[in-house]
Amino acid sequence: MTTLDLTNTANGIFSLVFICLSTIVGLKVAHRYLETKKTTPLWIGIAWIIIPSPWYGSAASFLVALITGNGLDLRTYIFIANFLPPFYMIFLIAAFTDFYYNEKQKLFVLISFIVGIIFEIYIIYYVIVDPKVIGELHGIIDIEYKGIWRMYLVVNIILICIIGISIAINSLESKTHDIRLRGIFLLLAFVSFTIGAFMDAALPLSILTLTIARILLISSAIEFYFGFVLPKWFKEKVLKEVN
Repeated sequence: MTTLDLTNTANGIFSLVFICLSTIVGLKVAHRYLETKKTTPLWIGIAWIIIPSPWYGSAASFLVALITGNGLDLRTYIFIANFLPPFYMIFLIAAFTDFYYNEKQKLFVLISFIVGIIFEIYIIYYVIVDPKVIGELHGIIDIEYKGIWRMYLVVNIILICIIGISIAINSLESKTHDIRLRGIFLLLAFVSFTIGAFMDAALPLSILTLTIARILLISSAIEFYFGFVLPKWFKEKVLKEVN
């Protein structure tokens, strides 16, 4: 039986908070499709629900460890954490091409779908054959990815940043005050996510680095919510002060 230390406990709790908050925010953003009939909130809302999926493994392993005293085995951890990432890029590309290159939307979505299927086959193959090719667990909650999969996740983070900032810039260029305000929050959201994700992946795990990285990730979900939903009370307060 493994004892959960402070770092592992914080890792698990932060992962759960980030996942739950992102899911709620993503659902609220996607729900705006029913109100506006615009596809962009639907695509990007679904994407934001899936984006925290690489943290599903640490959250699930933490919950299992609380119950059994031991975390997930490597094969199960990798499958839970990496089954969905190939799909969120499809929805982000769909949202991006609502703003840019709309005439080539179907082509870009098709390309991202094909790439997603290739990496889905890759992850399933190595989960079955040899999961250590994908990564290795350090303790019961933290994992270090390796090789092609590590490069794939890094490229995904970069693409999320580029696509998110591009969408934010589109809002910042608007002449409408509340749309520009949304753009500011979207910019903050994707910058916070990028920094937090890179810190989480690249820095040695400690209570300090973990806390900073996960606070940035959690704040990105809150900023994303303000960027797409922008509560009426907040919008009125800020715009009143500006005017």
